[in-house]
Amino acid sequence: MSNKSNKWRIDFTNLSDQARRYEIRGQTYVVDAPPPPGFGASVPAITSSSKGNLKNRKDAQQVSTEKDQETLKIKKAWDAALSPGKNIPMNAFMLWMSGNGVQIFSVMITGMLFFQPIKALMGIDSVFERYESSKTKSQLIWPKLVYVILQLLTMALGLYKCSSMGLLPTATSDWLAFMEQKQILEYSAT
Repeated sequence: MSNKSNKWRIDFTNLSDQARRYEIRGQTYVVDAPPPPGFGASVPAITSSSKGNLKNRKDAQQVSTEKDQETLKIKKAWDAALSPGKNIPMNAFMLWMSGNGVQIFSVMITGMLFFQPIKALMGIDSVFERYESSKTKSQLIWPKLVYVILQLLTMALGLYKCSSMGLLPTATSDWLAFMEQKQILEYSAT
């Protein structure tokens, strides 16, 4: 039992033979106390050569932090590029619910499908400017391209709705005013 209690016990009665010298920041200290528990004398002190290693470690950490930030910027740019695609199913459902008749609600929704993508395409630089840096500028081409494609897909959904409502001139009867009239060769009398 006494062995176990001595394991965690420090004897402060005989300190003179345990005097040690420590060098901290160029100053030497003599301490007449035993080292604290867990302290190892074999741990190297920070010297000028290890300070250089510390600087290299900080530089390496800074480089890895910059790479992590670039990776995060590209990831966020992809999130911004894919966000219009998340609205397409909702817009398609709204178009389906509005019906094919020419009514104020269906015309407003169809107009929204044209004006919002046009406004978004005009402001594409403001969407991606927070993700641009000298290193990420070349990597933002693909997210921008996907963003443009998804906005054009939203506009195509609006065109489909206009066609289903009969607002697009897709039939030959829509162009009768521009067709030449047939020349009548004979008249029959009754």
